[in-house]
Amino acid sequence: MSGRKQGTVPYFRGGENRGTVPYFRGGGKRGTVPFFRSVVAALVLFVAAPAVAQEAGGLAWLVGSWRGAGTMFGRASAAALDVRPALGGRFLELSYRAGGFEGRAFYRPVGEGRWQATWFDNRGTSFPIDAVAAERVLTADWGSAETERGRTVYRLLADGRLEVTDAAAGTNCDMREFARHVLEKAD
Repeated sequence: MSGRKQGTVPYFRGGENRGTVPYFRGGGKRGTVPFFRSVVAALVLFVAAPAVAQEAGGLAWLVGSWRGAGTMFGRASAAALDVRPALGGRFLELSYRAGGFEGRAFYRPVGEGRWQATWFDNRGTSFPIDAVAAERVLTADWGSAETERGRTVYRLLADGRLEVTDAAAGTNCDMREFARHVLEKAD
């Protein structure tokens, strides 16, 4: 034990003190300093891991604030879309407003060009979303057998504007467009 001092620390499990366990101080392989170093190393890896997850999924082109006009249910309406990294960069948050409608989704990458999300809106509804990103187009199929179903397509146009179209599934499962907006980057 040359130069090392053994001590004990309380051992808790399930909120109960289960006795003590030994530890060594000073120069040994076991002890608080090596343990502390391993915890710090793990935290560094954890913090560095997100490395902007949304770019890995190919949606960096969508990030930002977008504003514009279009139609919703046949009426003229203004729209706004804000897309930003959220929750430590592990998700992309999409906030959308058009007319009196407002909703928000948190997208996470689940594979090459594939995303999953959950949508929440001011009607008090929520939907699962499965989305595919390819060549500056994000196609998001939303809803389930228990909810309404539809599709939102975010398409970056050649002139840098963003076209957002929304369609809902009809009784024959055919998609019927109910909103179309063309937005310009505001930031």
